[in-house]
Amino acid sequence: MLKLFKTCVLVALVAALPVSAVTPSPAMMAQFQNLSPAEQQRLAKQYGIELPTGQASAASSQQAQPEVLVPQQQSVIVENLVSESPTETAENQRFGMNMFNSQISTFAPVDNAPVPENYRLGPDDILLLQLFGKQNSSTELIVGRDGSVNLPEIGPVSVSGLSVIQASELIANKVREAMIGVDAAVTMGKLRTINIFVAGEAKTPGMFAVSALTTVTQSLYLAGGVSDIGSLRDIQVKRGGATVGRFDLYDLLLRGDSSGDIQLQHGDVVFVAPIKATVQVAGEIKRAAIYEVKSGETIDTLLSMAGGTKAGAYPQSVVLERYNSNNLRDLLNLDLTNPVNRQMALRDGDLLRIAETSPRIENVVTVAGAVVRPGFYAWQQGIRVSDLIKSFWSDLHMTADLDYALVVREVNNAGDVKVLQFSLADAINQPSGEANLSLKPRDTVLVFHHANETVDREKLNTYIREQIKQRYNLPANVKWTAEDDLSAKAFQSMLQYDAQMANNQGQAGKSATAGDLRIIDAQTNSTTGVAVQPVVSTPDLGRGALPAIMQQMMLQLYRDKNILALSASFNRTELLYPLLQKLKNQVRRGADPLILSVNGEVKVPGEYPLTEGATVASLIAAASGLTESAFLNRAELTRASVAADTNSIEVNNIAVDLNKVFSKEDVVALQQRDRLNIFPIPDWNINRTIEIRGEVKFPGRYTIQRGETLSNVLNRAGGLNRNAFMAGAIYTREDIKERERVQTKKLTAQLRADIATKSLSESGIKSTPQDALFMIKQLEEQPPVGRLVIDLPAILAGQPDYDVQVQDGDLLYVPRVDNTISVVGEVQHASSHRYQQNLSVDDYLKLAGGTRKRADEERVYVIKADGSVMMPEQNGWFAIERMNLEPGDTVVVPVDTEYKDNLTLWAQVTQIFYQSAVAIAALNTF
Repeated sequence: MLKLFKTCVLVALVAALPVSAVTPSPAMMAQFQNLSPAEQQRLAKQYGIELPTGQASAASSQQAQPEVLVPQQQSVIVENLVSESPTETAENQRFGMNMFNSQISTFAPVDNAPVPENYRLGPDDILLLQLFGKQNSSTELIVGRDGSVNLPEIGPVSVSGLSVIQASELIANKVREAMIGVDAAVTMGKLRTINIFVAGEAKTPGMFAVSALTTVTQSLYLAGGVSDIGSLRDIQVKRGGATVGRFDLYDLLLRGDSSGDIQLQHGDVVFVAPIKATVQVAGEIKRAAIYEVKSGETIDTLLSMAGGTKAGAYPQSVVLERYNSNNLRDLLNLDLTNPVNRQMALRDGDLLRIAETSPRIENVVTVAGAVVRPGFYAWQQGIRVSDLIKSFWSDLHMTADLDYALVVREVNNAGDVKVLQFSLADAINQPSGEANLSLKPRDTVLVFHHANETVDREKLNTYIREQIKQRYNLPANVKWTAEDDLSAKAFQSMLQYDAQMANNQGQAGKSATAGDLRIIDAQTNSTTGVAVQPVVSTPDLGRGALPAIMQQMMLQLYRDKNILALSASFNRTELLYPLLQKLKNQVRRGADPLILSVNGEVKVPGEYPLTEGATVASLIAAASGLTESAFLNRAELTRASVAADTNSIEVNNIAVDLNKVFSKEDVVALQQRDRLNIFPIPDWNINRTIEIRGEVKFPGRYTIQRGETLSNVLNRAGGLNRNAFMAGAIYTREDIKERERVQTKKLTAQLRADIATKSLSESGIKSTPQDALFMIKQLEEQPPVGRLVIDLPAILAGQPDYDVQVQDGDLLYVPRVDNTISVVGEVQHASSHRYQQNLSVDDYLKLAGGTRKRADEERVYVIKADGSVMMPEQNGWFAIERMNLEPGDTVVVPVDTEYKDNLTLWAQVTQIFYQSAVAIAALNTF
């Protein structure tokens, strides 16, 4: 009950302290319980806690002889209660100071510990005597001030200075001699209390009442440890004015040697000397900290105290910071693999920094690309390509290009590289051949997929998605990250960024070149370089990070093991990109980069590295070979060279016969800047087609030849059906669609400029610029038709002047017989009416309810069934005369545009709308 009460009091005291106070340790609990009742009352009163007097008296009554601690111990307890954990990093803390941390230590005063054999009895020690035999009894023997104990029925016996064993034997012999038939057993009871002093640079110096078994370290625990300037290595024990012992705590902490931790006697003084010299060791060391050193200790001693260097340390280049005679810091570079440097004596304030070794592996060969196991492999003397890639089936993907592979090799200490090209098939099949290249340290073997194929592309897309979401903390519902082939979009955006930076070269703040592997992140302040926390505000957040993420991956493609493992997911162009940038960046003093280019009829046109001994044949192999449409009789090699006399660029075009190149009759060596162009076979396109729809006997797609006419194609289609409406045939062409798109863009641009500079006429109908912009938007969204007006009856009649040569992508639609006349535009009711030969344009307008107020009756026109436009003849004021209308014609009444000031282009807008609507409506009827 008493123990529970004391615990509650301690908890209450702790609760009254500031929030930063620590949880009471077992040592604090024991120290508080050993306080006298008066001290407990005083400590409780100090923190405003009412301690019941009854409980305190009960506590005192239950203790026969309470162990009393002097008042100085109260400050130790309070300081331990309110002490906070150190916030310094481990390498900035002094080694050994956490030994006295109250949160870690479980030290408690010694009350009933086993008594060592060398313990010497003294006043106030208690021996327990038990008699057995003829007489059985138990007695406590208290050692008096004169050093003797009083044996019952025998008298005093002097035991002062004797060990417990010696005193036991003495007392037992006395009992046997004085009391016949009685034997005795003596054990150690409660130990005496002694007073010791802790002085010097202890955290809480003073006098302490402790057990007689207390040692030097236990006394330091009672004093709260050493202060910030106290020495851990020079702790002296003084007795009667003389130093009887010195204790180095490092012996205990580093070697487990407690021989200096001697037992204290009454009146001893434990003196903590001030610290003399400290040094710090940081970096790749097992126990980075501040260490106290003695005179004559060396760097080797310091490394031993710190546990030695880590496995990743680089001891060949260690920096020692040291104060010189002017109290300024000097730097010394040391090679700790040299025993002489390790024996250098330390000075106060030294700082030894041990750096880590380079993450790059020295004797390594990197394999990347279309291999099953890309990664880093150990280099050995004599290793070849076939030692790393042994089998087509187990080591390569099925898409691997066996005719083209590269070895990238460093040529100097600056990291410049050269490129070797070889045939992977020859290297595996002929291990002793030239293609099986001998590898050197730090070589990179690149194996490509055939053409631009890839494998496991989704793994690369998933990796990019994870990088973007982690970097920008995007929510899971951002849909654009789930797009197909996100990596391809990232690569294209990176190339666009490179092109943009190349165009902006020379402008303020944009000095990057197209070959730079640097991208300013959209989420980073470009001026300060400080990262800005992204805010999720739009679904497209993070799109700007695509080029940054991809370019970061390209920087690490050959070096980062995680990205290297994904190298099989890169196509040929992507896998070559880091190498091409390296070749561009290593150019110095105006030299040309070791890069070639090939265009035309090859499977993967683009830039490729200039390899040793490169030829036209090897460049074609780099581009994954020729397409089936390549013209072998002639190719063109463009070579640029600098004229020495004029210091200008001269361009020469060299004709190359690819037949001779592949038969090795003509070996054309290549140089920097060479560009190879492979031409297609003339008229090669066998996929040119024309589509025929509608009223023909055999509608469908027909393959055409260059120069073939529409009449020939119609004959192949079996001619027209009985219900074909020849006059309404619609013929569309792709290049006409493109011209319409261009004209529409020009028209909308002109209209926007007019709207921005002109206002509407006051006399006309008012219209806001927003309305005009809305019409422009409709015009932009109007799809082009690309209609070519033809006279199909004349073509079928065999008149060559009306026949047309068909082109790839053409479309002919022959509708059914249409006996209607359509009226559209500014009429009361736009509709279609049955064709009657005796009705004029004016009659059909009346059938549509007449014109509206905004109709432009002067510009009424007719879109013929064949797509041509006719204007009706007029006689008199605004009278529309009869003209020969035909089935399928459309009468268009445009809007009156004169109410606008000089915006007559609106008439063209409406004409485009109506013509497009008529043609599209006719196509949709099929």
